[in-house]
Amino acid sequence: MKSTKKNTSVVNELLCKLERNHTEIQTLLVRLNSYTCEPTNYECFERLRDLRDDIESLKKRHLELFRTIDLNQLDKQEELVEKMQNQIASFKELDSKIGAYVIDTNGY
Repeated sequence: MKSTKKNTSVVNELLCKLERNHTEIQTLLVRLNSYTCEPTNYECFERLRDLRDDIESLKKRHLELFRTIDLNQLDKQEELVEKMQNQIASFKELDSKIGAYVIDTNGY
């Protein structure tokens, strides 16, 4: 019983992080679409395109994960926790790539 409650609290905690990350994804997309992040050369243009593709992919995976949770497919909580942790790690990686791109294009 304690294990189930602990897993449920872990799932809830990860779900909150995913929801925040999903909101932050929208913010990152707006940031990338701003004039301050316009590509200055072809390499930057390719990086920007790749980042936008990564954002769309991450958004789709987030929504699929939310649907899984909404459908109460929590019978495999360990698998769900692993998927959620992978999503959070993917978001952090994407966030650092976007930060590097912004620094490279703005020079500060």
